[in-house]
Amino acid sequence: MAAAAAATVTAPVSSCSKRENDNVGAGMPRKAKKGRSPPEEEVEAFLAAAESGVARRFAAKYNYDVVKDAPMDGRYEWIRVCP
Repeated sequence: MAAAAAATVTAPVSSCSKRENDNVGAGMPRKAKKGRSPPEEEVEAFLAAAESGVARRFAAKYNYDVVKDAPMDGRYEWIRVCP
């Protein structure tokens, strides 16, 4: 009887299929080709736009203009602590 019970035991089946493994790098950005970078003007324009967006959101939230380094009228009262 022990031999019959041993014969019915099956090996575990892997739950991975080829289809699941095909998407292993999906959604990851591809590496840029060496030696090819965008023009400096394009990089500067991109960073300037991002920086101005951050400055606008900060000014709207904290009523402080980081470009002029000056407080604005609004909900917070800014007090200079060093001369």
